[in-house]
Amino acid sequence: MIYIYLAYLISIMNINSIKILLPEIMVDLSVSLNWLTWVVNSYTLPLAALIPIAGKIGDLYGPRRFFLAGIFILGAGSLICGTAFTIGWLIAGRILQALGAALLVPNSLAILMAKTKESERGKTLGLWSGIGASGAVIGPVVSGLLADVSCWRGAFIFLSVLALVITAAAGRQMIISRELGTWVRKTKSSFDGMGAATLMISTAILLMTITILPDWGWANNWVKAGFILVMLLYFTFYRIEKKAADPLINPLLLKNSRFSLGLLVGFIEQVGISGTLFVLPIYFGTVLGHGPAMTALLLLPAATAVSLLSPLGGRLSDRFGPGIPIIAGMALRAFSFYMFSRISMETAYLYIALGLAINGLGFAMTATPALHSVLSTVDSSRNGVASGVHNMVRFTGSATGTTIAGIILYALIPSVFEGISGPIPGFREAFLFGAIACLPGIAAGVYLAINKKQDKTA
Repeated sequence: MIYIYLAYLISIMNINSIKILLPEIMVDLSVSLNWLTWVVNSYTLPLAALIPIAGKIGDLYGPRRFFLAGIFILGAGSLICGTAFTIGWLIAGRILQALGAALLVPNSLAILMAKTKESERGKTLGLWSGIGASGAVIGPVVSGLLADVSCWRGAFIFLSVLALVITAAAGRQMIISRELGTWVRKTKSSFDGMGAATLMISTAILLMTITILPDWGWANNWVKAGFILVMLLYFTFYRIEKKAADPLINPLLLKNSRFSLGLLVGFIEQVGISGTLFVLPIYFGTVLGHGPAMTALLLLPAATAVSLLSPLGGRLSDRFGPGIPIIAGMALRAFSFYMFSRISMETAYLYIALGLAINGLGFAMTATPALHSVLSTVDSSRNGVASGVHNMVRFTGSATGTTIAGIILYALIPSVFEGISGPIPGFREAFLFGAIACLPGIAAGVYLAINKKQDKTA
């Protein structure tokens, strides 16, 4: 199953690695700063919108073939990005990468769950979450080093070659073991096209509105219209799902506390980690003057803690249920955010590294139980769509965390850092928000710890 984990790793690496390459891309392709936003969003927007639909398709027609297609498409999109000589061609490649990742992520998890015993799901999900969190931090490091050795194109070419090698190796193994033809649909099902289209459009509009919010502000009519339209579309989606013979997302799931609270915790965990990955690099670069590659290396304690300790969150979830590890993880993350809020210009890196390690431990304790809570509410034939919805919510949390941290930081950050003693304005408030955001996650963990019933809804 190593190829499944590797494929998931490169799909997550691709999310944040682009941020390290943006300055070189801007110069090489002679584009203005505002175009760089679309280089980033052309991956995250379609990925979040398509991922639950791709999971549902895998549930209906077999996850293995769509997993293989996803790796190949991701590799082809990376190759297009690496050979792009116009911004439009680069954005087209990013969209193709997103399509591949959307097919890859939920269907790879569905394959893993089909191969895992019920009693060992937490352990498998722990490794899965650790790889995902590591990829988010390792991606910028690898991209920065490859860009230093060659140029920004080298990072995309590397991903392309790696993806195509995984495609060949995974396809060969599945053909030899005859896995591609072993999937059989257990029940008669149909594809909820109307619901899928409504969910895809509403999620895309939501993420686009969140993205433009820092630049345009709450008072902008387009921002207001975007949020109103999203609420109307989500209500429409709910009505469609209530009437659908085979809904994309069973409305009864939202009434299942394990499902809905698992999604809430997944959303909050991404609000925190995305805010951290947005604010700390600005501190390292703007305040301390470090370059992109060094900044990425300085963030490694968090990735190391997640990679080594994520199986612990899975084992605790298997033994005690998701509630207790979620409480512990959210509490640790809140404490680490408080530590970060005390950072000054004279703060020793050892203090920051300790905070990153504690934050990574908190993430390791939280991410796996949250996903475990979601998947425990559905039968194995719906693992793809359940994991797709979970990832859609997480990507929305990531966009939300980055946006809120950006609004707070840019509103309060001083123009000159010289002479500032004690915690730095902007950074302090952004991290205090992260600490406060953990409180609903702790409350969700308490509820799940008290109510351990595991009824499957669909």
